[in-house]
Amino acid sequence: MAALLLLLASCGNNGCEETRESYFSATLTATGRISLTKLYAWALTTDGDSLMTSASSPTSLELMLRPDTTQTRIRLQCTIDDSGDEYQYDDTLTIGYQPYPYFLDMECGCSMFYDITEVSVTEHLFKGITINNSEITNEETVNITLTY
Repeated sequence: MAALLLLLASCGNNGCEETRESYFSATLTATGRISLTKLYAWALTTDGDSLMTSASSPTSLELMLRPDTTQTRIRLQCTIDDSGDEYQYDDTLTIGYQPYPYFLDMECGCSMFYDITEVSVTEHLFKGITINNSEITNEETVNITLTY
C-alpha cells in the first residue's frame, strides 16, 4: 500500500512535456476569388457558457470542445472581400462527438480525447465540409476542411 501511495504521489505535472489540451481544428479554404477577411466564432450553449475566438484573414480555426456533452454548435460570423466589396455571412457549424478520457502517462496523467461522429454547416458562406481526421487528440492535426 505504501508503494502505491508513493507511486501516485510521484505522478505530477513537473515532468510532463506533452500537451494535455485537445483542440478541434478546421482549415478554411477558398475555392474562388473571394477572401475571408474576418472571422468571429463562438460556441452556442444552453447554459450561457461560451467560448469565443476571432481572427483577421483566417485560414484555420481551433476550439476546445466540451467534455460534458456530445455536441457543440459554433456560430461563425464571417466577413469576405469580393473584388473590393465586403459582405458578412453567418453560419453555424455543428460537431457531434464522443468524448473519452485517455491516459497519457504517469507524469502527464489523463486528457480528454474525442471521436467526431458527425459534422454539418449551414451553407450561407461555407459550401462544403470534409472530415480529414475524426479523432481529436493532443496532436496537432486538421480535423475538418471548410470550403467557401
